[in-house]
Amino acid sequence: MSRTNGRIVSWVLILMMLGIVPSVAGRTRRFLGQKKFLPYTRHLPTVDKLELLKLQLKDERWDGEIAATKVLQGAEAQKIAALWRRQTYTGSQAACHEPAYAIKFYSRRKLIAYATICWSCNNMYFIKPNLHRTQSFLGGNKQGEQLSEIFRLAFTEREQGSTREAIKVRVPE
Repeated sequence: MSRTNGRIVSWVLILMMLGIVPSVAGRTRRFLGQKKFLPYTRHLPTVDKLELLKLQLKDERWDGEIAATKVLQGAEAQKIAALWRRQTYTGSQAACHEPAYAIKFYSRRKLIAYATICWSCNNMYFIKPNLHRTQSFLGGNKQGEQLSEIFRLAFTEREQGSTREAIKVRVPE
């Protein structure tokens, strides 16, 4: 191979690496859950409103009662939905489901997803649509902890006597 051809091949390889490596590095983690969960997790549609719910537990079980709610609209709702989509969803099976919180997503005034969330074993159960199974996620990683913190702060401030209007949920960028 001549020196000129060697340089051309080297440049082609360098350009290929510059194009391939960033595209691979920028990918989101592969979805390891069941495909039926994708439209309500990683591929959740654009939302304009959501409700955070603190569930009333009796003997560590949820009987359907809601202790408190926090409604978010616009940019705040969209940021939390974006964080929801970025969760690392896994194929693990749930050891329990003792949810402390739930979340409802709305698009154009229509409820599109309603899920209870358990951070004891890091899973969610969809009430709407009823998918008859739990979907696991990494609740202890950065995104899982950010989501947990959003719920914790939304309801800790309320319990300290703040009014609904005064509660601001800080959503990580």
